[in-house]
Order: sequence, then structure tokens, then C-alpha cells
Amino acid sequence: MKKNCILIAAHKNHNQIIRLINHLKTDFDLYVHIDKKSTLDIKSFDNVNIYKKYKVYHGGVSQVITTLFLLKEAAKNNYDRYIFISAQDVPLKTNKEIVDFFDTNKNKEYISYENIENSEAIYKEMSFRINAYNFGKLYRKLLSRKFRELISNFPPIKRITPKNIYYGSSWWNLTNNAIQYILDYIEQNPNYLKRFNYTWGSDEFFFQSILLNSKFKDNCVNDCLRYLVWNGGTPFNLEMKDYDDIKNNINDNLFARKFDENMDNDIIDKLYKDLENSN
Repeated sequence: MKKNCILIAAHKNHNQIIRLINHLKTDFDLYVHIDKKSTLDIKSFDNVNIYKKYKVYHGGVSQVITTLFLLKEAAKNNYDRYIFISAQDVPLKTNKEIVDFFDTNKNKEYISYENIENSEAIYKEMSFRINAYNFGKLYRKLLSRKFRELISNFPPIKRITPKNIYYGSSWWNLTNNAIQYILDYIEQNPNYLKRFNYTWGSDEFFFQSILLNSKFKDNCVNDCLRYLVWNGGTPFNLEMKDYDDIKNNINDNLFARKFDENMDNDIIDKLYKDLENSN
């Protein structure tokens, strides 16, 4: 068993996933969940554990449930560090550099976060996301935001914004102590997970709000260790034209996202080649 594990959420691009797995598995135990709706068919091998248990919907609580499933599977082995990435990530540091980074920062929890009360605009937007009922893509497409907000304010079903809510990136890098605390908290507070049912983007509130309201707050570093470029509420697909910006802004970023082999496989090839040349 390796001392660090990587959890991977996957749903497409077979060759890209296999390349990522083969690169990481020499130094990390891997726990990979493939969206049950996907046509991908990959079997477990070596220290790579493949699951296809849940249908995962973008922005839905199914993303949280799937992540918790991977965490529970991995936590059986008490790893030092749990790193959660997407199958569309590409490493920017070698495996050894990643291991060494966490060896040097043993007790730090790397997770991006912001209190939703930091500004009136943020509070208004995040309260809408937390309180407005999300019944899926078709529901959001057919009904305007104003109408969805009106429905959600109907007294019998109206939800109130909880206190001390934090949000941030879905992707994080946490210690075993933090993971055990999260799993214990959920077991002891089953209504916490239920509160995020029908909440848009619940994965961007769920883990931050547990840790930043706990004894782990002082250990949290506001950094998910990812290079990404935002396009509104979603990251751009990075291409060869972004290569120089990626390399010039690596800093402590261990991974970059997101990439798509069907859009630009050359950038993926080049970044992996850089890693090979670094070894």
C-alpha cells in the first residue's frame, strides 16, 4: 500500500484516463469512479480500484455522494493524504515532487474556500444556489432563474441560508485526520447531507463548510493546488496556446485542469513529456 492515495472522478475520454492512471499508479493508490451513465469500461488492476456505482449529474448532490463513496473506500486504509482530482486533470509536478510536497506539509489541508458572507453580492448568489431547488438540467433550462427563485420562496418549501457556509473548488488535498473527521461528522449529522439535496453545486459547499467550522480551520490553506482558468462558472478547456501560461504559473500547483483529448491532445502530450524529461 502507498502512503498517499488519489481519488479520481471520471466520465469520458478513455485514452486520457488510462494515461493518467498509468502515470500515477506507480506512486499512489488510486480510487476511480466512472459515471454509471458513461460507456467507459475499465476494470480494476494492480493498485487501481475502479468503480461504476452512481449516475453522476453535473452540479447535483450525486457528485458529493460519489466523492463520499470513494472516501469511505480509501479511508479503510488510513492513507496520509487524500488527493481528489478529475480525470481531465494533468499533473504539473512529477510523482516524487507531489509526494515530497505533502511530506513537507504534513498537517496542512489544501482546499480553496471563501465565506459566503464576505460580500453582499456573493451572499446573494450563493444563497440562491443553496436555497433554490435544482431538479436537473431540463428544469433549469425550461424555467427562468426568477421563476425558480419564486417557487423556492413558497412558504411550505422555503429554505433558509445556513450560517457559516463556505464555498470553493470541488478539488482538494486533505490529511487522514481531516477525512476521518468529515466521515464521522456526516455519520453523526445525517441531516447535513440531506440539506444539500436539490442544491446546485453542492460539492462546492459541502467539504469546505465542514472543515472551516471545525478545529481544522487553522490548518486549512486556501489553495486547491490546481492551475485553471475560469470561464464564468466553469474552467476553460486548456489548449496548446495556453502552454506558456501554464508553465509560467506552476508555483505550487500540482495539477492543471481541464483538458480534453478530443479538443487538443497535443497539450496533454507535451505536459506528460515534460514530466518524463524531469525524471
